Amino acid sequence: MKHPMMHSRRVRYGGMTVSLTATLIAALVLLNIIFSTLAHHRGWYIDMTPDRLYSVSDLCHELLEDSFEEAEEEGEVKVEIIFAQNYNAYEVGSVGRYIVDTARELAQRYPDRITLDWFDCWLDKSLAEELGVRNANSVVLRVTRGDGSVDSRVFFQQEFFTFADGNTTDPVGYDGERVFATTLSSLLGGERPTACFTVNHDEAFYDQTLVYLLRDAGYNVMLTDLYYEDIPEECELLVIYNPNADVIVADGISDKSELDKLEAYLESGRDLMVYLSANTPEMANLEGFLAAWGIAISRDYDELTEKAYNCMVKDSTAALTSDGFTILGEYATAGEGAEITAPMTDREFVPRVVFRDSTVLSLPEGFAAAGESTYTSGDRTRSDLFYASESAVAWANGKQVAIEGLSDSRLPLLTVTTDASTGASVTVCGSVEFAAEDYLQSAVFGNSDAVLCTLEATGKDGLMIGLHYKPFASKTISSITTTEMLSWTLSLTLIPAALALGAGIVVLVRRKYS
Repeated sequence: MKHPMMHSRRVRYGGMTVSLTATLIAALVLLNIIFSTLAHHRGWYIDMTPDRLYSVSDLCHELLEDSFEEAEEEGEVKVEIIFAQNYNAYEVGSVGRYIVDTARELAQRYPDRITLDWFDCWLDKSLAEELGVRNANSVVLRVTRGDGSVDSRVFFQQEFFTFADGNTTDPVGYDGERVFATTLSSLLGGERPTACFTVNHDEAFYDQTLVYLLRDAGYNVMLTDLYYEDIPEECELLVIYNPNADVIVADGISDKSELDKLEAYLESGRDLMVYLSANTPEMANLEGFLAAWGIAISRDYDELTEKAYNCMVKDSTAALTSDGFTILGEYATAGEGAEITAPMTDREFVPRVVFRDSTVLSLPEGFAAAGESTYTSGDRTRSDLFYASESAVAWANGKQVAIEGLSDSRLPLLTVTTDASTGASVTVCGSVEFAAEDYLQSAVFGNSDAVLCTLEATGKDGLMIGLHYKPFASKTISSITTTEMLSWTLSLTLIPAALALGAGIVVLVRRKYS
């Protein structure tokens, strides 16, 4: 016979309270696990240490160690980090203190290789002139080799931070780790390669972030006018960014040919990088040149308006914006493209790469599918690195357009074509926004690493793939697609409501039969 106490109202409602409490705790624990996983996966972190100090990562130490070991094969090297102000000027909480703390940590890690020095540039003008310092807001990195040769570079403190476009006073993140690592790697490596950006083709630069990325990767960056100048002999990477006027050929009107210079440059075994957009106009000479390297821009001709419209990559389900034109790229999973991006895909959490307003990179005549996301023509092989998702379509003039010739049903976004006979390569990206500040400087997206991977694949060594700036506190979340946003909205709306409804039904049933 059951004890009467087990049927009392107090026991029944006490049991119900315990059950609801246990359910609530379990739900909170589950939500905490989900949020922690997403925070780790997407980089949702806010530094909570005193004065927002950032430690040097293990990856940075590994990269620097490799650079030191390679440099020391030629003899002893010494690194000096010199600040152009007295140490007392770097108070706790000041902007310069971030840089000092990173420099101190590096010096403690490599006591026989790195030393720190301070001097007052206004009092010691001779040293300031020797170092090339013209402002107290300066930091000098100087490398001295055993043979007596010295290389140095002068920075302003602002160069160690990341700023929003148009803002040079309020940093959004600290980039000192990458600045130290890339600069020291470059200085320790001796002679720096040169990257040239073309001008006078109405190249529209939205910002200078790509220039900064190449500079930080170890390149001397300069401009070149293909019409008036020859491509410098020391140039190892030529960049055509967002051209809006065609390259010139010798056609009876002009006796100079920019196209001949491009072809001679690649025949010498060097590399070219081209950034196009959905607004790239028709340029017969440049497009004919790219077609020989396996790249064609898809257009749809409207007989009514007698205009050709660029085909854009649109994905209404896996996009970051409601218009469907800001999309996340999918990595190639086989072939040369997968090998190029292996430094990114081999990580525990693979970074997502964003392409905005991308034009469709189709296949010209003469190139045939060779399997594993590659196409060949003679000695040239085109490899696709990133694709749009299966749900993406080509969109032009307000309608969907069929694309023919591609062996993969997905639309390519970033490609690399190599020539086995010369060793030259042509990298083409269908989105100029891919190299914009919002994405190259993002601590969440992997656009900067994707650029570095292509550079490494075409012969540039010592790249700091995986180092990112460390953002200060931010309330923005920009890496959720429209589909994911809808899923999370429905989940956070329906799950609590379902739990509350279930609890209410249980209470009503228990009351009815009590």
